[in-house]
Amino acid sequence: MTEDFRPLILKPIFNDAMIAEMSLYDRFRRAEEMVANRHPRDAVRMLTGVVEEEPNHAAAWELLGRAYFAAALLEPAEKAFRRLIELEPTSGWAHVALGLTLDRQSRHREGAVFHRMASVLDPDQDRRPRLLPAEESPA
Repeated sequence: MTEDFRPLILKPIFNDAMIAEMSLYDRFRRAEEMVANRHPRDAVRMLTGVVEEEPNHAAAWELLGRAYFAAALLEPAEKAFRRLIELEPTSGWAHVALGLTLDRQSRHREGAVFHRMASVLDPDQDRRPRLLPAEESPA
């Protein structure tokens, strides 16, 4: 008899002092793991300091936006994705992510503008960005 076992993933426990002692790189990598392991609010705690110290780090803004989106914190996600678009205006993915964030807030007209811009920037892009880990994304 075979059973499917899911790996045990414990909730990360980091206090503010521990986070402050970590390097920016380590905080970013831990936040990536937290988003992948469905702990987006903990990832937000890690990433807010990263984007404060490195405000022009596009990857940190993208991950922060994904974490906010996964935690259903849509207004902060919108701000993070808008900042990402400021840093990388030709990123089709960033435009789609902002469009989806606006759609989830029932702001479909605003979202449509960013979806159209994404299709112009990258016409071959799959229109389903990976805001969630691949195994959770809709097919």
